Amino acid sequence: MLMKSKLLPALVMAALGVAALPQAQAAEKCEIDTRKTKVMSERVGKKVQRSFEAYSEERMDDALATLLEISPRAEFDQAYVNRFIGNIYAGIEGKTAEALKYLQLAVDADVLGGTDQAQAMRLLADLRMQEKQYKKALADYEKWMAFTCKEDKNVYLRMGQAQYELKQYNKVIPLADKAIALESKPNKNAYVLKMGSYYESKQYPKAAKVVETMVELFPSESKLWVQLAQMYLLSEDYKKALYTMDVAYRQDLFEKPSHYKMLAQLYAQNEIPYQSARIQEMYLSKGIVEKDEASLSMLANTYHQAKEVKKAAKYYGEAAKLTNKAKHYSKQAALLLEAQDYRGAQAAGRDALNAEGLKSVGQVQMVLAQAYFYDGKYKQAYVACEAASKDSKTAKAAKSWLSYIKDTAKRKNVRI
Repeated sequence: MLMKSKLLPALVMAALGVAALPQAQAAEKCEIDTRKTKVMSERVGKKVQRSFEAYSEERMDDALATLLEISPRAEFDQAYVNRFIGNIYAGIEGKTAEALKYLQLAVDADVLGGTDQAQAMRLLADLRMQEKQYKKALADYEKWMAFTCKEDKNVYLRMGQAQYELKQYNKVIPLADKAIALESKPNKNAYVLKMGSYYESKQYPKAAKVVETMVELFPSESKLWVQLAQMYLLSEDYKKALYTMDVAYRQDLFEKPSHYKMLAQLYAQNEIPYQSARIQEMYLSKGIVEKDEASLSMLANTYHQAKEVKKAAKYYGEAAKLTNKAKHYSKQAALLLEAQDYRGAQAAGRDALNAEGLKSVGQVQMVLAQAYFYDGKYKQAYVACEAASKDSKTAKAAKSWLSYIKDTAKRKNVRI
């Protein structure tokens, strides 16, 4: 038993004349209107009627069997039967190739009545589109429009989609505009198609203009605010991007961790690092974004840019504990030294020396030398400075400090 597809019943019923055709545009001597109505021979007509009754009762195999047994002699009868067979195959899953074959035969005969010919042409084009035969679909839609003298928003939309799939983005825009012009109620799909074409052709400011319109027309679509910000970002209009994302954030429209990250990035790009860091701290504390090495080191770096040294050191420390990487301990030690937390700098420095991937022992030893020195631990400071003097990157600075540490210890009556 052949199974009826759930995908195409509307197309089939429309092609059989059940649904109304789109609103026509006035035209003189349109071919669809000049076609005279023809009648099938009595023999063929009876069998077609029997097949239609079976089709109406969803006995698809019986309907097809009846039609396939017919051997029409007249050209019109043959075209009509082919059209009907094509319509039925169009509604059966996996039988699109057969539907295309019979519909093409019916259309090529060019003898059907105006309405029947138009419906066969339209279904043929729709099936081509479904099968991703975009070039053939475009040609068939153009023939349908020429035959019917009709402008149809859905046809323009499908033609635009076909051109989009063919990467003919410059041809998509006028088709999308025609679909939009014919809509009595805004259709988001046409705007999405237009925006996507501008995006794919790297015309980001124009894409942003389209999304601006979409935000006005579809204000409840939360994703559009983020999309608009992304278009502004691609257009390098960072202020508008930040403003848009901030509005979306305050309206609780974010749906993905990437949206929060994007907002934080935009604050940083607009030279507002403190607010960027606050956003990052919020989404990490709430578990919206995972606390991993990348997110923690980014937060630390942002707080550093905001001159929040202690907070920057805190998050470099968290990244260090998570990964046991020397570079994070080293940054933590340097920042704690800057914040005059000498005991903390000493601990972080020692951890850096024992962690993985240490690239410059001398730099860490110099931080330790200063942390020990300002903490009054001159002997430890001198030992660390001696170690730093053996590293070519820090040898010059270490030698200067060695003398300074030695002289200071002598004044303080401390033996080194």
